[in-house]
Amino acid sequence: MQEDDISRYVDEFGEALPIWKPLEPEKRGRHKKFASAAKAAYDDLIAPRDPFIDSLADVWEEIFPGLPARPGRYEDGKIFLYVRNSATLFAMRPRLAAVKKRLAALPGAPAKIELRLEIKSGEKRAPAATRREPI
Repeated sequence: MQEDDISRYVDEFGEALPIWKPLEPEKRGRHKKFASAAKAAYDDLIAPRDPFIDSLADVWEEIFPGLPARPGRYEDGKIFLYVRNSATLFAMRPRLAAVKKRLAALPGAPAKIELRLEIKSGEKRAPAATRREPI
């Protein structure tokens, strides 16, 4: 692009607008096709809502600081806790009773709480540029 082309794109106040560039594939959303995104949006709309479960994600770090699991989804009366890998899943199993007891003591908690662990990896992974390659 030449300087003339860049200066053509201004807003109503005469300020230059940023040049649009497409997102890299790594930074795009989790859906590769529109149908997948539409199905996820629809499923989210019809999913049953519980005020206790919805507020749980906001206060999770305050209740359980440093716990390697985080609340994931609520389905059929079960709270799914996401962990990064199978080693963390096995380490979390003995702690589930204590987590369940602490959740039941919170105000607004359902009468019956069922916890399940699920591996959900790849969300908080370091960028490729900062990862070390094996020797």
